[in-house]
Amino acid sequence: MNPAPPAVSDDAALLHAAARRDEAAFAALYDRMARPVFSLVVRILRSRAEAEEILQEAFWQVWERAPDYRVELGSPFCWIVTIARRKAIDRLRANARHLQRIAAAQGARAEDDFVAPLGAESLGADERSAAVRAGLARLGNEERRAIALAFFDGLTHVEIAAALGTPVGTVKARIRRGLLKLKPALARLETTANH
Repeated sequence: MNPAPPAVSDDAALLHAAARRDEAAFAALYDRMARPVFSLVVRILRSRAEAEEILQEAFWQVWERAPDYRVELGSPFCWIVTIARRKAIDRLRANARHLQRIAAAQGARAEDDFVAPLGAESLGADERSAAVRAGLARLGNEERRAIALAFFDGLTHVEIAAALGTPVGTVKARIRRGLLKLKPALARLETTANH
């Protein structure tokens, strides 16, 4: 026979104890809530590995925000599920943006002129960002694209290789060569920044 589900007041007591930094209470709360929360997150993400990450992130937030919990606003289970659900949806959105960047990289032709990536604009219009943009403009197209995809779009070497249709080793070599060519310009920037 299955035991009765835990009472909400028990969960609230555990959460309030966790708010007082009672690690044993937090562990008990985790043991009671982790399985159903994990099931929900797996259904959203369709990936056990990502769901495990989100579960850990969610419970870390529960630990950090336990003092903010108010019983009159809902049960501890609903509060924790809401945190986990939001994190899972944020991960889905991030994954979708990441896939869009990969698709955009795959759609760009190799001979296309370099356009400063969106991330470069956030560097600011100061002397350093201008020097970085100028340094990137002096690189060969293949090196410039590989560096932009890695550092501005956040793609992995494997994703860049797939997007460009080149071997991973070639992508790594292009990034390394490009960074070596950028190094003197970046070193001059660092020297001027320190004076």
